[in-house]
Amino acid sequence: MVVFLMDGQSASARVVRHSTAARRLRLEVPDLQWNTSLGTRLEATFATWPGVEEVSAQPRTGRLLVRYAPEAPLLARLHEEPEAPLARTRRHHKARPAPGGQRGPREPWHAMTVDAVLARLDGSTHGLSSEEAARRLKRFGPNVVEEETQRSRLAMLGSQLATIPTMLLMGSAGASALAGDALEATAILAVVGLNAGIGYRIERRNQELLASWQKLEAGSAQVLRGGVLVTVLVAELVPGDVVLLRAGDVLPADMRVLDAHRLSADEAPLTGESEPQPKQPAPVDARAHLAERTSLLFAGTTVATGHGRALVVATGANTEMARVRELVAQESAPTTPLTRKLGQLDRHVAVASVGAAALSAVVGLAHGRSGPQVLRGAVALGVAALPEGLPLVATAALVRAMQRLHARGMVVRRVSAAEALGGVTVICADKTGTLTRNEMRLEVLDLGDGSLDLSTLRTRPQAVLEDPPTLALALGLLNSDVDVHHRGKALEVSGSSTEKALVAAAHAAGLDGAALRRAFPRRHLLERSEGIHYVVSVHHAPGDGVVAFIKGAPEQVLGMCERTTKGPLDARERERLARRNDALAAEGLRVLALAWRRLPGDEGAAPTEGYTFIGFVGLKDPLREGAAESVRQARGAGIRTVILTGDQPRTAEAIARQVGLEGDTLTPRELAEMLELPADALAERLERTEVLARVTPEDKSKLVKALRARGAIVAMAGDGINDAPALQAADVGVAVGVRSSDMARAVADVVMASEDLRSIMSAVGEGRIVQDNLRRALRFLFATNFSEMALVLGAGLLGLREPLTPLQLLWINLLTDTLPGIALALEPGDPAILDRPPAPPGMPLLTRRAARRVARDGALMAGVGGLGLALGGPPLAFGTLTAVQLGYSAVCRAPTQARRHAPTDGEWRLPAFVGGAAALHVAALTFPPLRRVLGLPAPTPLTFGGLALGFVLPGLMGAAPVWSGHAVRRVRRMTSTTSSLETPP
Repeated sequence: MVVFLMDGQSASARVVRHSTAARRLRLEVPDLQWNTSLGTRLEATFATWPGVEEVSAQPRTGRLLVRYAPEAPLLARLHEEPEAPLARTRRHHKARPAPGGQRGPREPWHAMTVDAVLARLDGSTHGLSSEEAARRLKRFGPNVVEEETQRSRLAMLGSQLATIPTMLLMGSAGASALAGDALEATAILAVVGLNAGIGYRIERRNQELLASWQKLEAGSAQVLRGGVLVTVLVAELVPGDVVLLRAGDVLPADMRVLDAHRLSADEAPLTGESEPQPKQPAPVDARAHLAERTSLLFAGTTVATGHGRALVVATGANTEMARVRELVAQESAPTTPLTRKLGQLDRHVAVASVGAAALSAVVGLAHGRSGPQVLRGAVALGVAALPEGLPLVATAALVRAMQRLHARGMVVRRVSAAEALGGVTVICADKTGTLTRNEMRLEVLDLGDGSLDLSTLRTRPQAVLEDPPTLALALGLLNSDVDVHHRGKALEVSGSSTEKALVAAAHAAGLDGAALRRAFPRRHLLERSEGIHYVVSVHHAPGDGVVAFIKGAPEQVLGMCERTTKGPLDARERERLARRNDALAAEGLRVLALAWRRLPGDEGAAPTEGYTFIGFVGLKDPLREGAAESVRQARGAGIRTVILTGDQPRTAEAIARQVGLEGDTLTPRELAEMLELPADALAERLERTEVLARVTPEDKSKLVKALRARGAIVAMAGDGINDAPALQAADVGVAVGVRSSDMARAVADVVMASEDLRSIMSAVGEGRIVQDNLRRALRFLFATNFSEMALVLGAGLLGLREPLTPLQLLWINLLTDTLPGIALALEPGDPAILDRPPAPPGMPLLTRRAARRVARDGALMAGVGGLGLALGGPPLAFGTLTAVQLGYSAVCRAPTQARRHAPTDGEWRLPAFVGGAAALHVAALTFPPLRRVLGLPAPTPLTFGGLALGFVLPGLMGAAPVWSGHAVRRVRRMTSTTSSLETPP
């Protein structure tokens, strides 16, 4: 790191490269990237230094280039500064630099004692002074992690123009201008502008939709400054601050616990753990997994229960949440299958267009034509080869899918993702918050003789200690350390999800929590601690008695019991209850045992024996509505589902069984070993893997990339910060639910408002409809364009006059490539679209079989145009070829059963669009101003005869054997087959 003075203040930078021979110095300056005003200030500062010959700020890269003269005192003005332990980089999203230098190895704060952490940070339990806090704020920068900036309007517009067909069209426009055809050049550029404008508007609209999902974040925190409690902005927190915590607080930075009272944190957004993790000041092993660092609290997570104090150890881009953002920044989003396939088509079209134009030029020169004539013919053939409507057709199909998905509560951020969904072969689903609700619920109340029906259970509040079901529910409520508040008529409970579930179950059964607490006031509470996995609460009981309630791990609670509610607890009964506990745990439930006993009035502490066993409670994070059905539906559609979770393998396996998955369960260590296997063995293991437990964000991303490397098209569904890298690495990232984290929504391709996972399968169906319709539209577009190329090139080879001018070809393409092509792209989908496997990932949009059909149909249409040329010259060829292309659209449409399934959605569209195109074509033949522009003579009866023949000929060809009922059915089947998805045998 080097520091220098700018505007009277100290600024820092990192030396990227220094060539003393060339006298060139390149610096990386914090916050320069995309900051043009800072770049101007830097240039002005360095320009005043003696010996500086040239200085250039580059806001795009965040770097500064300085050229200096020999003997210039430049280096004397740049003072090197050693990097302090806490002055590591504030690199935020997309690796933008920030004050403090490069990120170094992370301090093991979780493994250090409180005193060691305070000494390392030069802090105290009374907090920092205001002056020291101000100095550190200047040193480390604000406690913010900037989001990725949205694309500018100019960048979005530029991306619409930077395509191969568009550039070829602009080249054709330039060639037309050189040939003196200004009208043709203008028409071609108008088509380019129309396509770019539509694409720009769609992307802009999606960016606006995504912005509407942004949430406001907490803006202040309670901090000790000089021993005084003050409220400061979250952005002004610095390492060394002491923060006071209470249940419900969203943590604004990474912090080391100083003291804690029943403190626990919900870390599901970061680690995937469904249960709040207890926090305490004692250090833990330096090698502890992120979810096991009980002495640390992390930014972006929430205090679930208790209260305490913690010391800020990392802010801004040094937090674990920012580290996940860096993982996201390192994961470049893969190009979608549609983008890759359209890119291949673009290249083939470019080769065909340039080749056809070159061949036309050679033929023209061979026939002795002049330069302008040769250029005009090359432009004509180039225009004929280019399917100008392809971008519009693809966009129309994708926009229709996006609109239908948006109506179902899904925002598609990348247009091509709508099609990528149709090719998905594997869905990786985060468990906590995605497959499950991340809300514990009481599922089982077992008093030793089997589960009770909670829906019909009636409690007896006046006989709590005499009625076992009432006692069990009351014990769960009274033994829980939760905060209960009333917001209007609603009851709000804050605490651990387990204890909230017990309180909610008691209230649902008719118990009044406030009345119970008044009747059984708590004297003291023995909390969980090292080796003690139960909680004991001592209460005054009605009638001046004292009782102790206990809930916790069954094996420990049963060891403290001497009897059940029905008699002594002998060895046989203990064994039976232990088996019952194992059976409940095998169902994926979190099992707690309940017990109680009376105490003498002067009992000082709760004893560890003499309890009466009441029963078991089984709690579960329930599946989301439709989770199991969506997995079954995915299997029926040929799509595998893989569950990713931070939970223990046993819990993950239980959830997997509930949704119908029976494959292998891996841990991160086993995943790492698996990824080292040879390709064939790795593919086999990946095929069997259905659960990955105890995962980190890196593990999720590794699995997604491993699946993609084996040829799978992967959709990742998640809602937490820890899912963001995998969402970015997947072919399609899906952020689930309105409560999904800001980071998950920012990197996802699809954002769901609903938490019903069946919406994902609906989206897959829409993607498959897009694929089918694109294949129909592409068959139509390439066959019609091939017919134009064959006609023009054939006439040139035979030495005939030019059959169609470039402007006439552009008119034909505008009519046939747009309205009929769009109508085919908007055809209704097959109702059984999800009853078939996905198309193979490598399957092109036009298979070889489809390409042969395109060539055959294009040649037949060219023959019809050639017949018109022979009978009536270019005017008749123009009218007949356009008509036969419009009639051909009916051969390419969706299967009959699909149109019958959704008559209002698509049955009318193709006839209406083709009818509109036919009306425009008739106007071009008859309306004098249009005829003059297109260079056409007045129509004759032969013109209208050719027009009618062209319209009906494709239909007659498709229904030739009409006098045989069997033949008719055969033709219908063939028509349905040719217009549906071409799946290889």
